[in-house]
Amino acid sequence: MLNEFKKIPDPARYKWQVIFLANLRDTKPSELRRLTGGFSTTIFDFDRTYEELVFPVVSGTFFNVADLFIKLNLTNKELSQSRINYPVTTQQATCEITIIFVPTVEIASVLHKYKNSILKFNPRNYLDLKTNPVNREIASTIIEKKSNEFALFNNGITILSDETNLNEKIGQKAKGQLHIKNPQIINGGQTAFTLCRVFEERRDQSLEVFENKEVMLKVITPPPGQADDDGKLQLIEAISKATNQQTAVSEADRRSNDKIQIQLQKNLFSVFGYFYERKRGEFLDGLQLNYINKNRIIDRELAMRICSTLKGQVSQARRQGAKKFFTKAAFDKLLDKNMQFKAIFFGFKCLEYLYELDHSFSSSVGNKFGTANYGQGLRYGKYAIVYAACKAHTDRIHTVNYEEKAKEETDKILAKWLSFESRVTKLKHNSAYFYEIKDDTTGQKFLEVNFDGYYKGSTLDRDLQSFKFSN
Repeated sequence: MLNEFKKIPDPARYKWQVIFLANLRDTKPSELRRLTGGFSTTIFDFDRTYEELVFPVVSGTFFNVADLFIKLNLTNKELSQSRINYPVTTQQATCEITIIFVPTVEIASVLHKYKNSILKFNPRNYLDLKTNPVNREIASTIIEKKSNEFALFNNGITILSDETNLNEKIGQKAKGQLHIKNPQIINGGQTAFTLCRVFEERRDQSLEVFENKEVMLKVITPPPGQADDDGKLQLIEAISKATNQQTAVSEADRRSNDKIQIQLQKNLFSVFGYFYERKRGEFLDGLQLNYINKNRIIDRELAMRICSTLKGQVSQARRQGAKKFFTKAAFDKLLDKNMQFKAIFFGFKCLEYLYELDHSFSSSVGNKFGTANYGQGLRYGKYAIVYAACKAHTDRIHTVNYEEKAKEETDKILAKWLSFESRVTKLKHNSAYFYEIKDDTTGQKFLEVNFDGYYKGSTLDRDLQSFKFSN
């Protein structure tokens, strides 16, 4: 370590500090300084290590961009001729808009370096942006055209900045510099991603495909302190919705930056160590680098189905398409301030256990889906079982016991599932799903059942509420 310190060319610029990775409580700073020989100290306990070190690394957001510097090409033009400055008054703040064309290679290298760190307010993350056919068209324009059609054809990139500065006097001929403080791309992520991929494919060979090609950059700078955090998020969402032209933003993506989802993600991680994926592919970096296992990730659609189950809308949890869960009206009802993250996690562990049981019967001859044990519960009724098991959830369960308790309560419900299904087949209001038919040849009567339809039907919810699962 001392040898590494010796390699630092400008040590006078730095202040020395000792970091303790320890769960220290009620330790005086003076005691720590005495231990370190006078150096100032910072303590990273378990909680802080998880939230400030582990989570950013796993989600690819550890590289915070405080100051971004972009070189400008001023050949045959003045800086004043290359930009537009325009003040805009909105409900949240009076913003300064700067529009300027910047070299495509600059945008490519920025996204290559910072990835998700510069996309925190974007509905999508870096790796999710690759799953789109628009990429091919953007890439062909930059690769196949020798001249600057890219600046003409592309809609550009919108970036949010806390402070924006432009300077053409940087001591380099025909060069200028754009400074952006705390940058975040809120629109045009697809363009930036594609430029980045072209850059990554060619950076070890030649970057000549980027020469003399520029892209329009719209920088939005709210005055400091004029918009609070809520106002800023509202402004970001409005801009993203209004300006996204190249690729439609799904409702699930649009909800990804809602405060309640951000808080849910934080709570599930800090309390249970699980990763709630509010953006598709958000943790692919962590998975590919083997930092985390995929069974620690909670899918956002699955979470909404669990919320629907906990609200007593069980048939809807199985029947409804993913898109409907994330419409604003449906989303606000399902994931409201009364929805407890611990209850969601309990439901998740119950469902996870049911899938494990279901898989255990997959190779069972004559008893696939465990029908002899649990009827059609494992095949069609998983959310119904979760609903009944979650009735036993309370905040008094210790966090380390959630998995054990979820299995225990699920087993109790499963023990009564054959009785539940036997009862519902006899109820008159279920005659659309269960009815007697007669064999014309033998005259024998037998029960025709449609459990697939029943577990998605309109009568399931009241049957669950009326059946006595507890002793």
